[in-house]
Order: sequence, then structure tokens, then C-alpha cells
Amino acid sequence: MERSLQSAGCEGDRKIKAFIVDDSPMMCRVMEKILGKDPDIEVLGHALSGQEALAFLASHACDLCTLDVHMPGMNGLTVLKHIMIRYPVPTLMVSAFTGDGSRVTFEALRYGAVDFFQKPTGGGGEDLEAQAELLRIKAKRAARVQLEAARYLRIRPRGCVSKGSGSRSLEADEGLVIINASTGGYAALLSLVPMISPDLKVPVIVTLGTQSKYIRAFTDYLRSYAQVEVTGLEGTQELRSGTIYMVGEEQSIGLKREGDTLRMSLGQRSDLSAEEGAIDLLLLSASEVVGTGVLCAFLSGDGTKGLTGAREISRTNGRIMVQKPETCLAPELPRKILQELGAEACSLRDLAAFVSRWRE
Repeated sequence: MERSLQSAGCEGDRKIKAFIVDDSPMMCRVMEKILGKDPDIEVLGHALSGQEALAFLASHACDLCTLDVHMPGMNGLTVLKHIMIRYPVPTLMVSAFTGDGSRVTFEALRYGAVDFFQKPTGGGGEDLEAQAELLRIKAKRAARVQLEAARYLRIRPRGCVSKGSGSRSLEADEGLVIINASTGGYAALLSLVPMISPDLKVPVIVTLGTQSKYIRAFTDYLRSYAQVEVTGLEGTQELRSGTIYMVGEEQSIGLKREGDTLRMSLGQRSDLSAEEGAIDLLLLSASEVVGTGVLCAFLSGDGTKGLTGAREISRTNGRIMVQKPETCLAPELPRKILQELGAEACSLRDLAAFVSRWRE
């Protein structure tokens, strides 16, 4: 889910003002050294505890906070919750425990963190420098996210929706929603999916630019907060209304009509060009099989994968929407879709309402 990012400061040439929170003085020094190497970043200082961090943020404005998870006394998640409620600032979780597929990561994103970075556990030389550069990239990317997208999500676990509850077999011409996200997609989906109504009349396929083993963990976490069924995909199966299907980056989906129903088949993605991916194959298939009944939404993401498929959705008069780029961790792909195809940009709340009403 990571790609190169051009150097970018906040508000023209002004440096990004960063603040570091970690209970280890040594780690604070390492972080200050890494971030301080970037000419676009100014490190204001550090705190060794949650209480110290909150006291600093009460009287200092900054563009970015990096925050460890496991600290004595007030842990990182509790500190994060206080930050997002009292002194909202884009926050990057930096910990050995934050990584793809980690429940701690999902909890942090739900509490308002905009991204996460897993501290390296070994290696040296070029590997450590690559990790340092990735941290600088993530820090600058996080700092530019608007606070509208960096907030504590006040959602409560609803318990698992029973499989098939409220869903039914889907006739092939009824409609389909496809949602694509990559970098920043976890946080966007954590905000979007719980707002989708239990009255959803169509199936939703979500493609997320990460590996299937992480998709399974995210699906399990997301299921607790959704009002509709959230599940993974296996083999060939019939699409059902009112169900969200989660798919990883190395998988590909084909759609076909069988009588009055719509079925999908899941397989490993074959090698494609650098510009295309599994999302393109899905959109091309959907444009052929479902046509005008397709709603395609692009959330936070980078690169160009999905652009080829979106062109075909547009050509066959399907509908294309994007998350407002200014609220994305990675606005590159939504901006490309807007510029080339004239798609509609909207907030995640408005998009959830639109998805919930699709094909009513």
C-alpha cells in the first residue's frame, strides 16, 4: 500500500511542526533525528508520558503528533482519544505493535489516528534507512490530512449481524456497488461502513490494497461495527443484497449472470501492467454484466490502478463517486478520477447515504 510521495510541506513553504510522544528517551532522540533530516519538518519537542503530551498540546499548535501505543500510566490509545477530543491534530501511531492486521492498529484508526508505522525489529544499513525514509513519507502525508478526516469515531460495537440477515438473492439487473481503496483505506472504511444502512438493497464489493491475510483480520474487526453483513470471498458464490464482500489486492473477481442471479468467481490475480490491477478487472467485468446499475466509489488511495476500469464504468453510464480528496490520507487517485472523468466528490457520510439508497 506504500508508494513514493513528492516532498510537500504544510501551507506553502512553512515547515511541518511535529511533536513526538514515546516513553523511551532513546526512541525520542531517534525519532527527532529521523524526522529532523527532512527540510520540510521541524520537531518541536517530545513528551515521555501521556500527561506530559496533553499538557504540551494544550498550549502549543502543531501539524503532526507521533504517538507510541504502549506507555506506562496512560496508554497510547487513551492519550489518542484525549487528543482527538480535546486538541485535534493529525496523529501517526509509531509502535512495534502497529502494523497491517493488528487489532491495536484498527483501534487506533477508530480513535482518530490517520496512519500507522511499525517500528523495525531488526535489519540494518540500507534497510534501516529505507524504514527512516518511509517514516518521513508517512509523517508528511499524515500532516496534510484535514481534521475533518482525523477524528475520534464515536461508533459502538453492534454485535455480529447474522449471516444472511436482511439479505436475499440478487437479480442480475438490480445493481452493484464497488468501493476501492488503498493507502488510507482502513481509516476511510472504518468511518464509511458503520454508516451504511441495514436497508441496503444491493451487494457491495470492497477492494482494499493490502494482502488477504490482513483483509481477514480487518473484516473480523469491521463486522462488529457494521449494520449489514461483512464477509470475505471464497471461490464462486452468489451475490446477495445487503452484504459487503471484502477482497485483497492479490485476488481478482469475475462477474457473470446465471439465470436471474449474479454470481462472482474469485481467483488469484494474474500479472497485469503497472497501470492496472485487480480492481480494473472487476470494474471491466461489472461494466459488461451490470452496466448502468454499477456505482463505483474511490476512497483514499494512490497510484493509477482502477483508472482503466473507471473509464469503462463511465463509458457504460455507471456512476462514479470519490471521497473528497482533501479528507484523504492519499488523495492522488481520487484527484485523478475527478480530473479525468468528472466524478462526484462527497464526504464519507454523504457517500454512505448514497450507497444505502443505491437502486431503490
